[in-house]
Amino acid sequence: MYEKFIVNRSNWALDDWLNWQENLNPNQIDLSLDRIKEVKEKIRFNQPEIDIYLVAGTNGKGTTVHLLNSILCLKGLNVGTYTSPHLKKYNERVTYNNKPLEDTDFIDSFIEIENVRGDVPLTYFEYGTLAAFLSLNRFSCDAWIIEVGLGGRLDATNILNPNVSIITNIALDHQEWLGNTVNEIASEKAGIISSNAPCVCGALNTGEIIGEIANRENTDFYLIGDDFSLSNGVNGSVWSSKSKTIEKIRIPNHWAQGEKNNLAIALMSIEACNSDLLPNTEALNQLLGSFSIPGRFQIFDYRIPWILDVAHNPNAAINLRERLGTIELTDKNIMIVSLMKDKDLEEFVSLFEDIVAKWVVCTMNTPRSLSGDEISKRLSEKGLFDVTVLNDPDEAFEYIETINHNYNAVIVTGSFEIVGPCIHWHENKK
Repeated sequence: MYEKFIVNRSNWALDDWLNWQENLNPNQIDLSLDRIKEVKEKIRFNQPEIDIYLVAGTNGKGTTVHLLNSILCLKGLNVGTYTSPHLKKYNERVTYNNKPLEDTDFIDSFIEIENVRGDVPLTYFEYGTLAAFLSLNRFSCDAWIIEVGLGGRLDATNILNPNVSIITNIALDHQEWLGNTVNEIASEKAGIISSNAPCVCGALNTGEIIGEIANRENTDFYLIGDDFSLSNGVNGSVWSSKSKTIEKIRIPNHWAQGEKNNLAIALMSIEACNSDLLPNTEALNQLLGSFSIPGRFQIFDYRIPWILDVAHNPNAAINLRERLGTIELTDKNIMIVSLMKDKDLEEFVSLFEDIVAKWVVCTMNTPRSLSGDEISKRLSEKGLFDVTVLNDPDEAFEYIETINHNYNAVIVTGSFEIVGPCIHWHENKK
């Protein structure tokens, strides 16, 4: 079997593997742990005996992962991370000490999986998740920080037994797979809670439900507002838990409440795992002074400011709108927007109507994307008529160059699938 496999795929590049994986399972989303557990057992994967942080939630997962990673690296730990989706290159999904893995790291893991997979139809995400864990296992990590893909209970990342389970927040999203109420969604996401491992929760609206699940799992439960908080102090912000305090924290100027909550959650998670790793005020402020994440309120100055943010549901849009309020914006801005079919387009755009004078819409390069024509039709039904439809993101970006002298800023949002191409477009313009 191994020799036959090598003959068939020995010269495959990373993109060849990824394209092939997309067609291995006909369902792009097929929530189940059965397939990945079966292959995990065949490959004899054992998770390392290190600290593992597993991060779920509707929004803020990526920011929480980046904050945890930055703090732990600052303390001198060797840290592996796994996040999804990626903005520009697949390699971004797995990092070791802030460096994306090489193509060969992934390919070696893909070969290892394929040699035992048999006819198990792993999804694209399941294949990538198992490969990420195999790849990180080859490095001398002190900690892993793993972002849940979708939900929690049946997500591929839930084959791990974390040292800390983290739930950032709960809002309506992915109802087709997770349930139609925040309580149902909370129950699905709380499926990552592991017996005897603490759970840190930033979801006040469903804290009681998640706390009950944590209690059934016999684990310590820390809820934002009750057990820890980030509040305004005399000389900056103050993070505090029942036993620790960090004062005089300088919060970045363009942060909204979401980012503040993510910081509070990250610090509580570190305390719950190993309080000796909490940073002092000086170290934390140094970190926050240069903290940024690609695609999260990322600003390019190209003739006029371009503000890029991967907000992709109404809850994230609320946070983006708050962040936009921290800078001087008039009501004469352009928004390039496209969303997935399962998102609430009308509620999303309603949050920006007061600052957007022109809408530019397009179809993203994914079958899950709303079409530009459909977005335009629905915006018109809302009474928003200054809408231009382009075929794809690149056409939308190029179109802006012909009209941007009439506007103050360009806001690009709605999905990783439009922000990622925009970052690539800007980098090519340099």
